[in-house]
Amino acid sequence: MVDEVETNSEKFSLTSKQYKTATTFICALLFFILPLASLQVGIPGDEPIDAQYGIESLNFYKSFGNDTSFVNLTALNQQTFPYQKYYGALFETVSVSISQLFGTPVYKTRHILVALFAAVIILFTALFTAEIAGWMAAFIAVLLLASSPTFIGNSYFNSKDIPMAMGFIIAFYFFIKLLKQLPRYSTKTILGCIAGIALTIGIRIGGLLLVGYLIVFLLYFISDNDSLRKQLFSSVKSVFSLTAIVLLICFSGVLIGCLFYPNFFLHGFSHITEAMNVAKYFPVKIVMLFGGNLIYAHEITWSYLPVCMGITFPVTGIAGLFIFYVQLYLRRKIFSWQDFILVYTVLFLLVYVVATHQLMYNSWRHVLFIYPIIISTSAIAYMRLYSALNKIYFKAALVILFSVMTIKTFGWMIINHPYEYIYFNEIQGGVKGAYGNYDTDYQQLAATESFEWLLNSNDFKNDTAKNKTLLTNNIALICADQYLPDSMEILESSYVRLNYRPMNYAIMSSIFLDKQVMKHFYPPKGTIHEVKVDGVPISVVVKRENDYLEKGKYFFDHAQLDSAFVYLLRAFHYDADDFRTWPVLGHCYFLKGYPNLAHEMISRYVQYFPEDEMALNELDLVESYIDSLNRVEVKVK
Repeated sequence: MVDEVETNSEKFSLTSKQYKTATTFICALLFFILPLASLQVGIPGDEPIDAQYGIESLNFYKSFGNDTSFVNLTALNQQTFPYQKYYGALFETVSVSISQLFGTPVYKTRHILVALFAAVIILFTALFTAEIAGWMAAFIAVLLLASSPTFIGNSYFNSKDIPMAMGFIIAFYFFIKLLKQLPRYSTKTILGCIAGIALTIGIRIGGLLLVGYLIVFLLYFISDNDSLRKQLFSSVKSVFSLTAIVLLICFSGVLIGCLFYPNFFLHGFSHITEAMNVAKYFPVKIVMLFGGNLIYAHEITWSYLPVCMGITFPVTGIAGLFIFYVQLYLRRKIFSWQDFILVYTVLFLLVYVVATHQLMYNSWRHVLFIYPIIISTSAIAYMRLYSALNKIYFKAALVILFSVMTIKTFGWMIINHPYEYIYFNEIQGGVKGAYGNYDTDYQQLAATESFEWLLNSNDFKNDTAKNKTLLTNNIALICADQYLPDSMEILESSYVRLNYRPMNYAIMSSIFLDKQVMKHFYPPKGTIHEVKVDGVPISVVVKRENDYLEKGKYFFDHAQLDSAFVYLLRAFHYDADDFRTWPVLGHCYFLKGYPNLAHEMISRYVQYFPEDEMALNELDLVESYIDSLNRVEVKVK
């Protein structure tokens, strides 16, 4: 009976060659699927800046350093971005060069290229995992990575974190190859290590971490291998040879990577120090929604990164990590150099980020480069667990459970494409559970879909207005000149200021809105279209039905109280839930001699916007006035 179970168990498993074939097939398929899927993605908020940086960087190289426009980069209606020069221009210049060479649209070219880089990441994650634990683990790693919505979603547009992750995993793969080849060195492996470091640094200066990782891995590997240690230290020549190879890899990788910074040619190696300081203390303040509160990036606490990871990793990945560390404890007496690399890579970075208070923008995308290592760790845990189970029904239960969870995540990705990067797992209750508590479409991809819907809608086609104005809180939409009709002007406006300005239509993302506003006031009255994920709106198209509030605010600002009062009352009767009307109408009520009505309007506003100092001061003034009237009334009585 036991022999029969073992035979069935063996039949239930594939051979290493079969796993390799299946892994290769999936990786090859993704080289077609990901670029095609990227064509449906909108323009991210940062992309016009990055694309312009690519143009200016390419001009610098083509002019042999004479054109230095990149230093004070101008984009988005002549706004300046002086810190862009501290980013590597590798991806930006390559994508612009391809676009100019083949005459392809800039943004589509960028998205396809990012998607191809993501496919390379998946391929090298498989190769890395196979080197450490075999092809079964590699197969699981590919499934986990391909069913990671945050990773796949970023694979369509993220021109910084995806290319950096590609360089990182390429470097790690060749690091492993180098360790396993010691005390000899393959030229191919050495060049691979150099290329991985150069590619990573060519995107962000944080790629310098790879130098530290390589040295630590070498030291641990040598210390853990007695025979190798004796071979290496048997002669001065072998020690010198290893040291020279390591220095060659590190110096060449760093130098080649720095060549992709135009600013490096102007400031030399001092650019590295400047870039590292800017990366740590980035002066641009970005507002983020975290735990239901709007905070600035420099205000995040140590919990920010682990919380964001915990609620956006697929549950299969989190479970795999948990299994791995349980196994690690149980297998502590046989702790291997492979285990050390997997543990040290992730824990060192997380501890470093927390301990040094590194700036994090919009969830964990800035540490996306370690995600392939995390996935590899999780995959190895599943492989070890599967191998440790000695009953076929246990193995079958594990496969079924893993398959169900993976298929469920794949299904979510297909339904919500191209907004996979918005994903929140079951721990958070999905996107619906995260809505109002955490940023969703922080790159405002859905604004492009809203814009295209508007241009093709009957409302717009039948609109006889000669000159139309579109308000938006998406700066990238201002650059949509390839879609823009001659009769439309796009202007920037915050959601809070909407309806105070002239407009025909508005496209508003849910970004930068606090929990109260999203819960009670978004989307606004007049919404004619919504882009939804998990049933919640992330971008809306609004059509203005009247200009009552706009005129009321205009007359109020120009001290024409009677006219302002008339239009503000009309605005209030049209939409009593428009919070923008309340403070202005309240002020008018006060000036017109209706303090109690003024108090009602302003206090209602303050209830939802308690940090508005002007409204608070106005409320104090009204309350003091009412108190004084009450005191006078008491004295008269």
